[in-house]
Amino acid sequence: MTATMEDEEEDDEHGVESFEAHFDARDRAVAVHEAGHAVVARALGAHVVFVEIDLITGDGRSHSQNFVEQVNNLAVCVAGCIAEHAFDARSSPGTKISDFRKMRKMLSELPEADRRAARAEGYRIAEAMLREHADKVQRLADELMARRWGDGADTVRIEGDELVTLLGATGHDERSSG
Repeated sequence: MTATMEDEEEDDEHGVESFEAHFDARDRAVAVHEAGHAVVARALGAHVVFVEIDLITGDGRSHSQNFVEQVNNLAVCVAGCIAEHAFDARSSPGTKISDFRKMRKMLSELPEADRRAARAEGYRIAEAMLREHADKVQRLADELMARRWGDGADTVRIEGDELVTLLGATGHDERSSG
């Protein structure tokens, strides 16, 4: 039996829809992951420089200042994975490799007796910050997603005052400006 033109067009539409759904889910997961890092860093008082997703590779990055307290750095590091879980947005394992490497390096710099407690505290802090600021994770991820096809660029990036507006002020900012 030969396929009709209608069947072929329907198959093409289904293929395009599947293709779009795959990339929407992938990009959403990366946007949530990176928003998680940025929101936790900001909630803990760090200056967040940028958040971005690469639409070609499906990778993402966020950059914020480091903390003196290693447990806060651990919290920021694990926040991406915790945000994915909280928002049911699973990225590929490759998205998490860099975070796991950073976490291992940070933990290796602590006395062995303190590593388990520091890791647990980092997770606890990240979960608490993400719960408290879930609306900001959602808002930042939504904004990254909204910009994906806007200007034809391969990378979507939010930085500067616009990022501060999306993430909101921290107690540190309010004290500094007062």
